[in-house]
Amino acid sequence: MLPNLRAEPVNWTENGAADAYISWPSATGFRTMIVRSSFKCSTCSQVHTVRIGMGHETRQTHRFPCVNCGEDMVVALNVDYQALAHWTEAVENAEFADEVPDAPIMNVDANFIVPENERHADFAFPRLTQLRERNKVAEKHGSLISLADVPPGMLGQRPYRRPDYAEEWHLLRKAWSLHRRGRDHLARQKLEAASALLYKADPLHDLLDWLWRFVLFIGQPHYEAPFRAAIEVIRPLLRKPEFADFVAYYNGIASDRGDRYFELMKAYFEDYGDFGQVHFHVAKGLEVPGGNVASSVDFDATRMFYGNTFEAFASSVDILAYLNNMLAGRPFNQFEKLTQKEYLKLDKASRFDAFAGVSAFAALCEERDNQLRNASHHGGMKLDHKTQMIRYRAGKGGSGVEQRVGYATYLARSAKLFLQAMTLLRLEVMMCHATGA
Repeated sequence: MLPNLRAEPVNWTENGAADAYISWPSATGFRTMIVRSSFKCSTCSQVHTVRIGMGHETRQTHRFPCVNCGEDMVVALNVDYQALAHWTEAVENAEFADEVPDAPIMNVDANFIVPENERHADFAFPRLTQLRERNKVAEKHGSLISLADVPPGMLGQRPYRRPDYAEEWHLLRKAWSLHRRGRDHLARQKLEAASALLYKADPLHDLLDWLWRFVLFIGQPHYEAPFRAAIEVIRPLLRKPEFADFVAYYNGIASDRGDRYFELMKAYFEDYGDFGQVHFHVAKGLEVPGGNVASSVDFDATRMFYGNTFEAFASSVDILAYLNNMLAGRPFNQFEKLTQKEYLKLDKASRFDAFAGVSAFAALCEERDNQLRNASHHGGMKLDHKTQMIRYRAGKGGSGVEQRVGYATYLARSAKLFLQAMTLLRLEVMMCHATGA
């Protein structure tokens, strides 16, 4: 039996006004919050009034340049969702300070971008417009519900729980890491603890089940339709005798593929302080609107992410090429003009051509910019921190015309590439479950 295609995480409203991704149930004293705190730069003593938009994780870090000397400051917001408490923290090149009249304002947010003209504006609420757009998507997909309709005891459980995916990943990462090292009894303990915390009403069965649910939730609702379309194309192949040859081959490469996905997920959530600002835009299929910037910028950490993810994703789409071969009535490893060995020697950008004629497969690979990949992967990008514009050159060896992309857009495109890879991972998990691979 194939895994249940679970619904997307719900978005709840309070009097039809707010989104679960940032609103809290008033019955327990929660509200949409901007936390105001003052920090001074440890380098030049410039005081900043920092307005922090509360996000979903229990610890949310923000990196931004001091408006005076330009050195990065790092602050954090910690939230205790059980005790309904929060506190700020000076992390790096920052110290607590008393609020100073007319001090520069810094608006930062864990799960939203900020309009450039509101970046330093007091009493601004930049998330509100974005909330309305997200609510429209949730309503379209039937996942916008009233708090009153949440089943008793389910508010802290998936799918009604706040989408604290970075924290869930840390739990999943530990269990997966133990499994990879053959410590399955310890991995099982971690799985059972996570099941009691996050999935009590629908307990986790095993690590594969947990991985399935996690990658499903983080890409909802936008990546559900292309996933289902690809499954419908693949489904008839599962019953064909020649599919067994593919399964035998897949069993030989599955471990390496698992390692690749593990490292990719680890990299994304290690830098979730930056990616989290655009993740929910991308997962809802919304574009980053022009004139917006990222409030937290750690470009040194993210500059190679697009290139590395492109490499990992392009190395993984050979599965789609093999499926395409079988759809065309050939053995999985017989291409129209190439041998399997020749296909695997192609440069990464050319590997997508083998299944370009299958629209459902091509739809899984829409974000794949080889020029941006080259610039990212080979350190060919430069960021202007004041404007948040990234500059790089297209063409072989970076000899082409200069290109420019905003940092928030770069984060969004990186998140799209990542979520495409997660959708491909879902396909593989589905095939493994259906065939015993």
